[in-house]
Order: sequence, then structure tokens, then C-alpha cells
Amino acid sequence: APKSPMNRKQLSRREQEQRATQRLIIGAAIVIGLIVVVLGWGLYDQYVLRPRKPVATVAGVPIRLDYYQKLYTYRNWDYENYLARLESQIQQLDPTDQNQSFLYQYMQQQKTQLQSQIANLDEQVLNEVIEDQITRQEAAKRGITGSADEVQLELEEQFGYDRNPPTPEPTATVTATEPVTVTPMPTATLMTLDEFNKLSTDWFQTAQTNAAFSEKDFRGLLEGSLYREKLTEALKAEAPTIAEQVHARHILVATKEEAEAALARLKNGEDFAALAKELSTDTSNAEECGDLGWFSRGQMVTAFDDAAFALQPGQLSDVVETQYGFHIIRVEEREANRALEGSALEQAQSQYVDDWYNQQVASEIVVRSFDKTMVPEVN
Repeated sequence: APKSPMNRKQLSRREQEQRATQRLIIGAAIVIGLIVVVLGWGLYDQYVLRPRKPVATVAGVPIRLDYYQKLYTYRNWDYENYLARLESQIQQLDPTDQNQSFLYQYMQQQKTQLQSQIANLDEQVLNEVIEDQITRQEAAKRGITGSADEVQLELEEQFGYDRNPPTPEPTATVTATEPVTVTPMPTATLMTLDEFNKLSTDWFQTAQTNAAFSEKDFRGLLEGSLYREKLTEALKAEAPTIAEQVHARHILVATKEEAEAALARLKNGEDFAALAKELSTDTSNAEECGDLGWFSRGQMVTAFDDAAFALQPGQLSDVVETQYGFHIIRVEEREANRALEGSALEQAQSQYVDDWYNQQVASEIVVRSFDKTMVPEVN
């Protein structure tokens, strides 16, 4: 039998049900869409935006987070490997053996320093990438360049390969009336090009597998090191070559009482040089009557430095205490502008380079945006 037509009330209920179903479908679609957008945004932020975030900017040039994290992971892997080798070598040493005790103590110190570096690796790597960017920008300003072949030479040196080994010296001809027994000296085995290629390739594969650090990344580090070396030489050439200096002698003893007794003898007219030769425990110059030669500010420990540069020629200091003991200082000569030589010049140049970098890092061109959440998790 034919179905009875739906009345108006039934039609209205059906339309309401259809509209409710449509609303549910639309609502579900919106929710799913929002979930997709949130997930998509999260992935986009994690894999596209976040890696591009800067840990710092140098003169407006950003240092990307992904580069910082890559270098951090590599440095951590490299340090941990070195630490494991140190610990293995330490275990093979006997600290009670006099022949091994010095090496044991030295390696323990190396281990402690390395552990400290690992503990502060986040800031260390941050400073490294900032200084690298400063170096590259300054090198560009000065026209300092580094070729691919120079980087290749640095790489070969890292692995102990010498493409131009020195020519062996000719063996002298010995003429003798009696038989001469000659013990041949061992000849160092030079690394071949094939050996270098295999060694470097294997190492790059290991670094890629364990630290996601490629050959290109490593060459980038060597390039930065090359720029740093060249810029350092350029900065050293700009360092002052003259400085205020004093020529001084000193007497070093173990106790304050000994120093006061020596000072009293000097004030009673005894000769400083003779007394230094008699009393001073500084074996490096006691035989030279305590003569330290010429030195500029900063070459001695602070307390000694301050006392020496407070004196005029012929004057004696009071008793000066340092970590080495108790000193009495006499200034022999003093010059406001004396040429720096030898180790004094080298120290002044190194200090000039350090000061230049410190000023750049502390200047307004460096803007840090680093926080601890940027440090990658490592195994």
C-alpha cells in the first residue's frame, strides 16, 4: 500500500534533524581543520621557523639556531671522545710510580679542564659563533680572503699529511781505515695521498653518523680558523710597539720575616745585587743578582706590577706579597716610551688582539637572543 504523505509536523522534524546533522558535520570538519592547522603550524615552526631563529646577530647578520645546534652537537661529541681517550690513558698509569706520577697529574688536570669545558659548552659555542661572525665581517672589510686550496692545506695538516715533504739530507760518506759500525736512524713513515684520503673520508663518515657534522661543515670551521689566523696577524701589526717600562731587580724569600730582615739590611746600606745573590730563592735570576731586565705593565703578577711601577729609579719597595712568596723590589731604570722586544712584544700583541675581540663582543653590534631552551639534547 502506498505510504501516507508526511504531515507538516513530521516534515519540520526531519528538516531539523538534517540541519543538526549538517551542523555536526561542519563542526567536526572545523575541529579537524583546526587540528590540522595546529599540527601543521607546529611542524612548520619546528622544522622551518625555529631553525631560522637567531641565537645572536652581529651587525645585523643573524646566526641561525640550526647552525648553533649543529656546532654544539659536534663539539660535545668531539670533547666526549677526547675525554674517553684521556680516561683510558689515565687508567693505564700508576700514580704511585715516580716515573708516571707527573704524567698522571698532568692528564688529571687535562681531564678536569675538559669536564669544565663540557659543562659550559652552551656559552662556549655561543661565543665561538659570535666571534666567527665578527672575524668574517672584519676580514671582508680588510680584504682578507681564504682560498679553497688554503683550506685544503689546513685539512691535510689536521690529518698529518704533507703534500710537499722535505727532501732527505744526503748521507755523508765515511772513509775509515778500520771497520765502522753505523746504527741507522729510524726513518719516519710519511703518509701517502691515498692514506690521507681514506683516513679523512672515514673520519668524515664517523662525524656525520655520530654528530650529523659533514665534510662541508668541517671545512667551514677550517675556513673560519684561517680567517681568524690572518686577521690576528693584521691586528698584531697594529699593536703598539713601545710602552712604559722599568728595569728592576728583586729579592724573593719564603716568609715575611725574612723579607723584613733583608729590607732592613738594604736600608743599612748593603748592596742590593750582592744581597739578592745571597738570599733570593728565585733560581731563574738569583745568579744575575736578582736582575729582571726590562718589563712593561702586565708582564708580572698584579701586586708585583703595581709596586714596581710605583717606584722611581733607585727606590726600594716595601715588602710585596705574591703567590710566589715575599719580594723586595728595586727599580734601576725607567722609560716612558721604550721599544718592546721579544716576549714583551709578543705579549703586547696578543693582549691587543684579545682586547680588540673583547671590545667587539661587548659592543652594540652584537645582540644576543640565546636562551637555555636552544641547547640541543645530546646522547
